[in-house]
Amino acid sequence: MFENVTKLLNSCPCGRKHSLLTDECVVADDAALHMKDYIAKRGFKNPVILCDDNTRKFTGDLADITTTIFSVPGNAHATEVYSAQAIDFVKASGADVLIAVGSGSLHDITRYAAFETKVPFISYPTAASVDGFVSGVAAMTWYGQKLTFESAPPIAVFAVPDVFCTAPTRLTASGVGDVIGKYTSLFDWKAAEILTGEYRCPGICGLEYEAIDAVCDAIKARSPETEREYTIKVMEALLLSGLAMQLTGNSRPASGAEHHMSHLWEMCCINEDSDALHGEKVGVGLLYVLREYHRYLKNDIDADKIAAIDVAKVFDRAHIEAAYGTLTDVTLKENLPKGKSSLEDIKVTADTVPAILEAAKSLPTAEEAEALLKAAGAPVSNEEINLPYDEAFIEKTLTYAPYVRNRLTLLKVIQASKL
Repeated sequence: MFENVTKLLNSCPCGRKHSLLTDECVVADDAALHMKDYIAKRGFKNPVILCDDNTRKFTGDLADITTTIFSVPGNAHATEVYSAQAIDFVKASGADVLIAVGSGSLHDITRYAAFETKVPFISYPTAASVDGFVSGVAAMTWYGQKLTFESAPPIAVFAVPDVFCTAPTRLTASGVGDVIGKYTSLFDWKAAEILTGEYRCPGICGLEYEAIDAVCDAIKARSPETEREYTIKVMEALLLSGLAMQLTGNSRPASGAEHHMSHLWEMCCINEDSDALHGEKVGVGLLYVLREYHRYLKNDIDADKIAAIDVAKVFDRAHIEAAYGTLTDVTLKENLPKGKSSLEDIKVTADTVPAILEAAKSLPTAEEAEALLKAAGAPVSNEEINLPYDEAFIEKTLTYAPYVRNRLTLLKVIQASKL
């Protein structure tokens, strides 16, 4: 897996020079020993572990590496509060390397702290639950708004199957939701390339599709006898997705409209808080996005309407404030860096619609995606993740999710064309 990624560093079909800051990626029974050797080889003298109350039990296996531990409450979200506490602890400890022992939120806290303190970190994932282990960006809830911050990717990752395979099956199912969500992430990237000429790397996309296919095959072959192998495949796909983000320099290959749905729900602008996991929300969001995309591409896609998008209406303050409330100003700032939207870069030609329809052949149907999620034990409806499930709420989500990020997706185009 790691070898296929590093090949793109030397020769990539896109012609660009990619960079990768994670120089070792080990998924093996003896990965903890590899980590010990790696730390010694790099000459680190004062490692510090960051964990939460749920993952602290795994730090005992690392006691011969360090006993200095910073812990946050179990199930803590990555917020400005816990990030500040982690930064203060790292500075006071004199750490020269951090070890993130946990899953998604714990890694976001660690990578942000590593970036702010200029102390490198190592990933030691405890569940195959999310693709952010080796990412170079941190998805944080910052004063109520879901934002992505430039952060530090790990210098290495060491994943022990006997650790992450013991995680609750719900966490692995969440990881599956994150992986399957790449179908629309990758399609949105292709649609942006068609509509605006946005840079897109076919080599990176190829790696992502290989990872998705491997997980889909593992889901279909899943049984009590293959559970360990299945979980390893999910972990490998999640790690590969994070490395793809490093190679790209942003989250484009791993986050599209389906993630924007999840992020909007996590911001609680139009709903009460839900205790659903990130990947669970991504999986449910994926199904709504797939239904919307297939409906639009079959019945409503219109080159003239795309060309006639009125950016002023799209970013009308009153329109956005109806959902984002006190977060309206930061939402406008996110969508209009330097006062300009990516929607303004759209150029429609006679080939635009045929090209989008051709690209859409890569999308599964919502029914196919739902079957995969169900087989993995993941939720497939808002009701299952404690969110409203009436049509008005779904329509509001589809309308306002594109404002979460300054990123062109087909969903953003669909909603902009309606105004």
